[in-house]
Amino acid sequence: MQNNLKHSNLTKILLFTVVFTGLVLVVANLYGKDTATTVSLILYIPVTVSLVILSLILSKRFGIRGDHGKAWILFSIFSILWFIAERIALYYNLKTGEEPFPSEADAFWLVGYPFLFAFMIFYLKPMKNTITKKIIFFALAISTALLIPTLYIVSYENMDVDWSETAIATAYPIGDAIVLIPAIIGVILYFGGKVNFLWTLMCIAIIVETIADTGFMLANMDDSYYQGHPVDTLFIWYYIIFSFGVYHHITIFKDHRKDPYKNIEELR
Repeated sequence: MQNNLKHSNLTKILLFTVVFTGLVLVVANLYGKDTATTVSLILYIPVTVSLVILSLILSKRFGIRGDHGKAWILFSIFSILWFIAERIALYYNLKTGEEPFPSEADAFWLVGYPFLFAFMIFYLKPMKNTITKKIIFFALAISTALLIPTLYIVSYENMDVDWSETAIATAYPIGDAIVLIPAIIGVILYFGGKVNFLWTLMCIAIIVETIADTGFMLANMDDSYYQGHPVDTLFIWYYIIFSFGVYHHITIFKDHRKDPYKNIEELR
């Protein structure tokens, strides 16, 4: 009963935070692109810093013990890599008013994908007995169906640019498609009643990130994207959702350091 109350309160705080940040960016855009750019750059700082801090706290708590410990070390590396990428992007935005492509930030974002995927594999491992071949096939089919048209669009839009730029541009949808597979599996487990909503936040964040990347790509196609564009709301949201997901694990596992999955029912 007490755990259900904690979960309910954390969910309410998450929803409030998501709605609040969304409204902040909407209002900022009403005041013009310059205001939207400034507000979005400011918002990126606390959401990325929070994710790194919470991830390090959790990974330090469990060390390298078991799959759970390995999972959170991998996620911490991922969060640090993307934090560095965001800081590089911030530097360019402050210095030149725009972010070049490609830039050093792209290297850190792309290197982060394998760590995020490996994290998801370890993250889902305790639930492996509930993951059927049918679920895996369904997740793979959805991811592939989204990847093929996206790759075509990216390749078509980059026909006249250097091959290295095309390679980097196509690497993003490929990375998204790969991490999307375990994320979809996690969400299916939620709808199947295998895990609770807060456990699924890590999966939901990846799905939001994939949608954000697609929106960013479409906005770039017609040259309508700018720092602070409404699609940036989704980028900020997935950092927030990730942070709440990590915090949720800090709270439910605080009394189970020796065997994180001893009380696996707390995930349901």
